[in-house]
Amino acid sequence: MRLFIWALMLLPNMFTPAIASNQHTSSVVFYYNTIDSVRELMSYDRAVVSPALITERQIETLHEAGTQVFAYLSVGEYDGKMLPEPLRSSSPTRNTNWQSYAMDLTAEAWQSHLLDTARDHLAKGFDGLFLDTLDSYYLFAKNEASQSAQQQALTQIITALSELETNPGLILNRGFEILPQLKTPVHAVVAESLYHGYHPVDDSYHDMSETDSEWLSNQLAQVKSLGLEVIVIDYIPGQDREAQKAAAKRLLQEGYTPYISDGMLYEFGVSTIVPVAKRVLGLFDGSEAAFNRSLCHRMIAMPLEYKGYVPDCRDINTVNFDRLDINRYAGIVAWLEESAYNRNPRLQIWLAQHLGQRPVLFLKALPTLASLRSQLGLRETGELNRQVTITRGQEWLSENYPLRFSQFETYPKWVSIKPEVQPLILAQDQTEQAAGLLFKAAWGGAALLPLPVTMLANSKEAWYIDPFRLIDETLNLPPIPAADVTTETGRRVLTSHVDGDGFPSIAWFPGKPYTAEVLMEHVFKAYAIPQTVSVIEGEVGKDGLYPKKSAELEAIARQIFALPNIEIASHTFSHPFFWDDTVSVEEKQYGDHLPIPGYEVDYRKEIIGSINYINQRLAPKGKKAKLILWSGRADPDEKTLAIAEQANVLNVNGGNTYVVRGNQSLTQVSPTIAWYPSAVHVYAPVLNENLYTNLWTEHFDGYSRAVETFKLLGSPRRLKSISIYYHMYSGAYPASLKGLTDVYDWAIQQEVTPLYLSEYAARAKALYETGLARTLDGQWLITSSGVQSIRLPHELGTPVMQQSTIAGWNDGEDGKYLILSQPRSMLTLGAQDDPTIRLKNANGQLVKWQRDGDVIHWALKSYMPLKLELANAATCRLTGQEPLHQTQTENTVRYTSDKAGLFRGELHCPTKHQSN
Repeated sequence: MRLFIWALMLLPNMFTPAIASNQHTSSVVFYYNTIDSVRELMSYDRAVVSPALITERQIETLHEAGTQVFAYLSVGEYDGKMLPEPLRSSSPTRNTNWQSYAMDLTAEAWQSHLLDTARDHLAKGFDGLFLDTLDSYYLFAKNEASQSAQQQALTQIITALSELETNPGLILNRGFEILPQLKTPVHAVVAESLYHGYHPVDDSYHDMSETDSEWLSNQLAQVKSLGLEVIVIDYIPGQDREAQKAAAKRLLQEGYTPYISDGMLYEFGVSTIVPVAKRVLGLFDGSEAAFNRSLCHRMIAMPLEYKGYVPDCRDINTVNFDRLDINRYAGIVAWLEESAYNRNPRLQIWLAQHLGQRPVLFLKALPTLASLRSQLGLRETGELNRQVTITRGQEWLSENYPLRFSQFETYPKWVSIKPEVQPLILAQDQTEQAAGLLFKAAWGGAALLPLPVTMLANSKEAWYIDPFRLIDETLNLPPIPAADVTTETGRRVLTSHVDGDGFPSIAWFPGKPYTAEVLMEHVFKAYAIPQTVSVIEGEVGKDGLYPKKSAELEAIARQIFALPNIEIASHTFSHPFFWDDTVSVEEKQYGDHLPIPGYEVDYRKEIIGSINYINQRLAPKGKKAKLILWSGRADPDEKTLAIAEQANVLNVNGGNTYVVRGNQSLTQVSPTIAWYPSAVHVYAPVLNENLYTNLWTEHFDGYSRAVETFKLLGSPRRLKSISIYYHMYSGAYPASLKGLTDVYDWAIQQEVTPLYLSEYAARAKALYETGLARTLDGQWLITSSGVQSIRLPHELGTPVMQQSTIAGWNDGEDGKYLILSQPRSMLTLGAQDDPTIRLKNANGQLVKWQRDGDVIHWALKSYMPLKLELANAATCRLTGQEPLHQTQTENTVRYTSDKAGLFRGELHCPTKHQSN
């Protein structure tokens, strides 16, 4: 792919016209690296990418976030290694600088090739095309007549591309000579290297000469005189972000739209916005555990995502360190054994090269490279003997599992050899020599054996130290607005879902009803909140375990699914206990699945087959199954998740979140999702009644303790939503039913927003695909592809509503919960409370919040009788289709309704209370 760029032209009906203020000038990114995620790209208004490096799903995500996507297309050159047979007569010469073929634009074969290629790109979902190498004909057209012929052909090609069925927006690279002849709607020019250039041969950067800058400025002045947007791409390496920002501001002041990036366009550069690095690189050893079982994912991902960062766990055995862009990371966490470092010298060299560029947290062990240890300022001086006492840092250990030193393990003695490397926890054995277990330094920190986690006798794990404090002290990540799925419209989310296990079981109630019938009468009908219910096809269908009961069981399922508050899900065909082929026979103590005669597990039948069965046999007209609820160990790999994607259903279950009083180590709180480039596994926010009843062997009312769980996970940090999750067999006993209804009774009394599980899953799926950037004047830009809530840490301040585009916010113990009203939200923060009217909270989903002068047009969808609170609205008047009851306390006006549904209206307020 050619990497020089000169000209960019945009359709006026697709983009906001350029204005000399960075608040209105649309941002742009040119990015030619591989794309694992679009979380950075979505912060830009426009993205130019290589079509081979982005998927249709990623393009859809960018569209959801409001980003226009353009495909690179080389018009003047063929970039392949060998010309196809039909094109061999169409290339007069080679471009030796790029090892490509310069093409004759008058050749019909080449013109047909370009149009066919463009159609393929546009069919993938691109909004338009970036037309590169428009001037390559100068390599062979040496006289005026031949150049004129090429220019005429180029004009015809651009016209033909603009007339394709989708009416694509065309982005042109240079082409100054043909601009006067073009009649197609191409309206801007982009120039490369106006002030800062790049030499690809020696990978060097340089300032442009005054002569070159003046010549190009004159060319661009002619373009601007036509009223066209001019976008300038200058080259400064990403390590010098401040210089990139300064260059962008200069270009903006001169009337250009800037894009400043590295010479290969492999990094996320500075335009009118500056992307915030919010990935944290996590290093794990894939030979020891798969990604979703790694310590990086299971232990460190949760506190990172809570802070608004994205844990990017990478297997050291497969990652290409030479292509790893350090600029997209805010920090690095390495949770590895010494043996892993020994097997991977390239990793150690890479760490040494980047030490000091980003903070690094080493967990359990340090790299073994002597020169790197010297850089770290740490030295191993032997081993700690058995009788060990803590002489410093006891406060780190007091609130967690007691620190122990096993007689069967060895623990290195680590000492600081640099004064700036500070030991936070010191241990001493009978030699009376102090050894550090936890260190803090300018480069980050290290928590070394036996820290940070212990394995207990019952195979459970426990933190020795608080992981939140550990991250704060060592990685020193700046506080940022954090994407959040625990909250909706300022209130904690409430969901309820049921796995189908035990549907045919006979309950211990008069008349011997099925457990499903008990739950239908006492839970599904009794509690009008959204509830998601699943069945196992192999338990209720005629091809399953109980063909003689199937008709009766299916009739009950139909009654349940017909209830207005019930969402439909599948809990598979045969309830597989394992979802990958790597599980050993020893682990399969319960077999592979339910003992359905003659059946062997087929994941497509488990997912797609069971969904089709439910939709065709059980679902009422107008309803379809929306989710697959994973069974057994609930740990599908990326390949299995792709089947659910193909079935067009969301997926939930799995994770390890279970805490109660006396058993509340954060090792038992999972992250929200397991993220893969092609799919996302959404974990159940909290585990089900099995954990509260010792695997359904005792204390059948034990699920009532889930209230403890919800309280612990809601304060002091809101780590999880309120998620009621259980099986059909919870309807088996009066005690189990009582424990379940106790939880429901508590939950509906809380300040919550009930959602269907699919609605929660859609938000959770988008959690890591949330963009964060700053404008050149310091405003925050939040870009969402599905998340509706942002938690703003208190230390960042208070939203200035007159300069922000959010609907409002609600105060929480751990931050302010911002309410988003559109995919792209601008956020200005201040130190004082803002008296502007804002939406404080509601128990429904915000559908519309649009300001128009003195009027706010609003709409809310609530599954419960509506409750709505507005701050600073005492002088406002609310109107709507439905009458609402109004009360007022201090600066809060509360509106309520006696029924649920979709509410619309207008809020009329004096001008002084309105934001712009």
